[in-house]
Amino acid sequence: MQSKFLPMLAGAALGLTGVSAAMAQTSTDEVRAVVSEMLADAESRSSLLAGGDAGHDGRFFIAGDGFRLNVGGLLQFRYVLNYRDEGGNTLDGKQDDFTHGFQRARTKVDFNGELNKDWFFRARLTDSVGDSGVDFDYAYAGYKFANGWKLTFGQFKLPMLREELVSDSKQLTVDRSFTNAVFTQNYSEGIELAYEADAWRAFFAFSDGLNSANTDFDARENTASFRTSGQAEYAVTGRGEFKFAGNWDQFEDFTSPKGSDFGFMAGAAAHWQQSDNTFQASDIDRDTFQFTGDVTLKGDSWNLFGAFIGRYQDNTSFGVGEELWDFGAVVQGGWRFAENTELFGRWDAIFADNDRALVEDNYNFLTVGLNQYYAGHAAKATLDVVYAFQATNGLTAFGSSVDTSTGLLGTSADGEVAVRLQFQLVF
Repeated sequence: MQSKFLPMLAGAALGLTGVSAAMAQTSTDEVRAVVSEMLADAESRSSLLAGGDAGHDGRFFIAGDGFRLNVGGLLQFRYVLNYRDEGGNTLDGKQDDFTHGFQRARTKVDFNGELNKDWFFRARLTDSVGDSGVDFDYAYAGYKFANGWKLTFGQFKLPMLREELVSDSKQLTVDRSFTNAVFTQNYSEGIELAYEADAWRAFFAFSDGLNSANTDFDARENTASFRTSGQAEYAVTGRGEFKFAGNWDQFEDFTSPKGSDFGFMAGAAAHWQQSDNTFQASDIDRDTFQFTGDVTLKGDSWNLFGAFIGRYQDNTSFGVGEELWDFGAVVQGGWRFAENTELFGRWDAIFADNDRALVEDNYNFLTVGLNQYYAGHAAKATLDVVYAFQATNGLTAFGSSVDTSTGLLGTSADGEVAVRLQFQLVF
C-alpha cells in the first residue's frame, strides 16, 4: 500500500509544481501586459499633448479635429484716492474733501476659438464697476472667407472709436478717457462685415445702435442722456483704416517696447442711428450722427495717439425740433525710458453745444502716470493722476451722475483730482 502511495504523492507534488509554475508565468505575463498597456497609454497621451490637444502657448487651450477653445481672463484691481473742494456741491451727497478705497474694476472670463479654421466664436463674462451683475459683453460667432472677408454676428463693439476698440487690458493709462466714456460706441447687437488687405481694412455694421448691449429687440433707446444708449430703430456704422508703416499687430495696443519698428496708421469712422418714433408727444424722437478721425504713431520705445470726435443730434419733442453739435478730442503719448518702465500723458476734452445750457460748455482733463511691465500686458502695474480743470458736476448731462471708473466723483468746484493705482493680470 505504502509503495503505491509514495509514487502517487510524488506525482501529485510534481503536478502542483507544474501548476504553480504555470500560474507564476501567467501572472508575470499579465503584469507585463498591464505595464505595457499603461506605458502605451502614457506615450499616447504625451504625444497628443505635444500635438497641441491641450496646453498653453500664450493662451490656455483645448484643441482637436479642427476645433480649438481658448480660455482666458482679466483681473484689474485698483486703489483710488479722490480729492474735491469740500465747499463744492458733490454729486454723491458727501461733503468729504478726501475719499479713498479699493476697487475691483474688472473681472472677466473669456472663451473663444475656432471650428474648422473658418468659423470663429467668442463669449466673455464680465463683472465691472457699475454693472448690475455678471453678464456677457462679447457674445458672437462668425465666418472667415478665403478672400479676406469676415462676417460676424452677435454682440460686439461697433467699429467706431479706436480708443474703445483697443482692449481693456491694453490701454496706456489706468482707464480710457472721459471723452471716450461720453462718445463711446461700447457693445451692441448686430452683424458686421469686414475686409482686411495688406495696407488697409474696412468694417461695416448694421446694429441696434450705440451702447445697446444685452437689450431685447423691443427695448427703447434712452433719449434722456447726453450719452446715447439703448435700442435704436436701426443703426449703421462704417470704419476704414490705412496702414502707412508697420504691421497690424502693432496697433492692437498703444504702447511700443524698445526695439520696435516704426508704425503709422490712420483711421476714420461714421455712425448713423434713428430712435424709435412713437405717437407719444412727450417722447423724444432722435437722429444721431457721429464721426471720428484718429492717428496712431509708434516707434522705438515711444507712442503717440490722437483722435477727434463729432456728434450731431436732431431731437424732436412735442413737435419742436432741436439740433445739437458736441465735440471731443483726445491726445496721448508714452515713452519707455527703461526696458519695462513707461512714462505717459494724456489730454482729453469735451466741447458741449451751447444750447445744452450747462454750467460749463467745455471740460478738460489731464492724466499723467507710469506703467511698470512685469510680463508685458499680462502682468502690469499702473499709477496715474487725473485732473479735471472744470467743475465736474455738469457731467451729469453726460449720462452718469458718478463715474467711478475715471476716479472722478463730481463737485461744483474746479480742480477735482483722482489718483489711481492699478494692477492687472491677464491669463
